[in-house]
Amino acid sequence: MKLTIHRGAHEIGGSCVEIETGNTRILIDFGMPLKDPSGADFNERDIEGLSLKTLFEKNYLFDIEGLYRKSASSIDGIFISHSHKDHYGFLSYVYPEIPVYMSEGAYKLIRALNIFLPEYKGLQIANPRFLHDRKKITLRNLSVTPYLVDHSGFNAMGFLIKDENTGKTVLYTGDFRAGGWTKKRYAEFIKKPLKPVDCLLMEGTMIERENGKYPDEEAVVRGVAEAIQKSKNTVIPIYCSGQNIDRIVSLYKAVRQTKALLVVDPYTACMLKVVGEITGTTPEIEWDGIRVFVANYGIGDIYVNKIAKSSRNEMLISIGRKKIKTFDFTHLQQKSLLLMRNTMIPVVEKIPQIQGSTLIYSLWKGYIEKDNPDAKKFRGFVKRNHLTVEHIHTSGHATLEQLQKFAKKVNARQIVPIHTEHPEKFKKHFGNTVMRYNNGQYFDI
Repeated sequence: MKLTIHRGAHEIGGSCVEIETGNTRILIDFGMPLKDPSGADFNERDIEGLSLKTLFEKNYLFDIEGLYRKSASSIDGIFISHSHKDHYGFLSYVYPEIPVYMSEGAYKLIRALNIFLPEYKGLQIANPRFLHDRKKITLRNLSVTPYLVDHSGFNAMGFLIKDENTGKTVLYTGDFRAGGWTKKRYAEFIKKPLKPVDCLLMEGTMIERENGKYPDEEAVVRGVAEAIQKSKNTVIPIYCSGQNIDRIVSLYKAVRQTKALLVVDPYTACMLKVVGEITGTTPEIEWDGIRVFVANYGIGDIYVNKIAKSSRNEMLISIGRKKIKTFDFTHLQQKSLLLMRNTMIPVVEKIPQIQGSTLIYSLWKGYIEKDNPDAKKFRGFVKRNHLTVEHIHTSGHATLEQLQKFAKKVNARQIVPIHTEHPEKFKKHFGNTVMRYNNGQYFDI
């Protein structure tokens, strides 16, 4: 079995691994990088309109035979671990007939995201195939067994890949953790790990990072509830990803405990609707205690307008019933936790009740510490409105201790770092079974 980490051997994001055995070739993840080849933050606009040849030359894409064009040795399948762009974001470049395997949740979230993107930026997966937890599929002499993992990306998966001729196995963790609302997946895996494993491709996002004072989602609930109770303002803005379903569940639990409202924007309302159709247990806007912020961006609410033109336009009835507008906040008797992001600053600033409020930042703190336009925009928003920032967040990735426990239970013949900025630390933490490879370097197991 031959493996090549095309990207991810020494960086977080942009993961892409090729596995080949006999006449079978598959790709595991095909994500956009977080950094460009110069080390600056990656910006999708920088590569718009570039040819494949130029993208190869600039090291954005890899010249993988049979991936981009029809050929005799085409890729047999692409397996996507979850719906974060650093794991699927380059799929638009692949030859459309190649089957793309992922969980139903990941696929539907990607489709829902298309509603809010310009048409030329939307991702249309021509040949999707749904994966199910622990249900093995076979592509000629390679089998792939997916397993659901606990992660901030909904329906995220890892993969056990086996060469059915030789018995060799690779376990690709994808991104995972042990502190979310599906942490039982980690506990069950530890109790009964997949074995035997010849090569463990294990993420290491948190190798050199601390998780801070909030080790899990339960701690986030307590932190947010306390912040709501302490707030003298009735509107408490909170920065949070609209696709981090676990976090929104935490926010909903916090507002229910404090008899507050959770106010989401139409984009987040759409994501909750998609996930709710799959789980039946995830908060949706029809639930008590949730409202939808419908704002005027000059041409009405830009997100409502996009939903109106989409296959999700039936949501407009629920949005209309649960909507709250800028000056409606003045008349609310309840405190409101208002989920937002930078693009919403112009409309959120029109809400008088945010002046002098606490702003909860529920994302990785590094985003707002950078010297880039987004971070500067955030800091300007905070300064103009005299906001006090409180960081209440837990990572979507496993801590070092959780990784060590995982690796010990799997007991693979070799551990290969991926999705980490510090592969050089692996041997210290995981022992002499660690083998490091560079991007583009193939190795056999």
